[in-house]
Amino acid sequence: MTDKRDLKHHIRARQQQTGESYSTARMHVLRAQQQLLGEPDRLEAIILSCGAQSLRLRVVGEQHQVTLRTSSITAWSAFPGQLLELTVKRRWTNAGYSYVSGTVERVWTDLAALGLEPLPLVDRGLDDLSGSEPFLPPDPYAPMWRFFVANPRPAFEMSAIAWDIHEDPADPSPDGGLTCDAAELRAAGLLEDARELLMKALQIDLRCIDAHVHLGAIEFDDSPERAMTHYEIAVGIGELSVGPSFEDTLPWGIIYNRPFLRALHGLGLCHWRLGSFDVALELFTRMLKLNPRDNQGARECWAQVRAREPWRSDAD
Repeated sequence: MTDKRDLKHHIRARQQQTGESYSTARMHVLRAQQQLLGEPDRLEAIILSCGAQSLRLRVVGEQHQVTLRTSSITAWSAFPGQLLELTVKRRWTNAGYSYVSGTVERVWTDLAALGLEPLPLVDRGLDDLSGSEPFLPPDPYAPMWRFFVANPRPAFEMSAIAWDIHEDPADPSPDGGLTCDAAELRAAGLLEDARELLMKALQIDLRCIDAHVHLGAIEFDDSPERAMTHYEIAVGIGELSVGPSFEDTLPWGIIYNRPFLRALHGLGLCHWRLGSFDVALELFTRMLKLNPRDNQGARECWAQVRAREPWRSDAD
């Protein structure tokens, strides 16, 4: 095998020839070496959507999408927004679509490695809650409420991408897209139809936070562990924009903020249900700080988690 100094030399040389990023050039150099040595071809890819027996991927360093044919066990062990390492058996094209087969070596979550552009935030001015109807004792939330509303705080609006995705990118309407349609199907009990639309939305843009949230909600009753992964990815995508130390507000009354607030709520419920009280308390506290009006009833969850009360099915 080429040592590390020679490898870097070949990577830099390719960069000069192609103008590629270091990571892309490294991938192509390693792939060429593997082919020369007869070693298995490995690739890393971003998971865009998951079906019963296939995953839709975007290979790191490539622009187009590819479908991985795999077993149902592997497909349902993966989540949109994760990374996958694959030992390639075969790559081919059929009717203009790209396919790959092989062995999945590992699947993991690393949102920073996806290269997603953070969703933009719009400044909506100061949010002054001092004149709002207060939360009063004996409500345990009352002291926290007074602290959060003591001074006006800047309010921000997240991007419409967090809310919904349209198949036609020129469609400006705030509803009627894939995610909103999926929400209606989920409410009607048509979970697989809803899942299909949500996966389609994420193929278009992984930053659709609400698509991840609805997938988490579909899983929550039967598998809070699987639901947690969807919610963690949703929260992580939101944090690309706001960061964990964001001190301003994301009012619920601004609809594009709701997916991120719902993601925090869902993740808090998962931790509570699985007995992680400290993490759940932190998440519900963060919700109240971002939206002190508490349109979601997070203060009730916060109070019960603070008292170490076990999760109940009627608690959410």
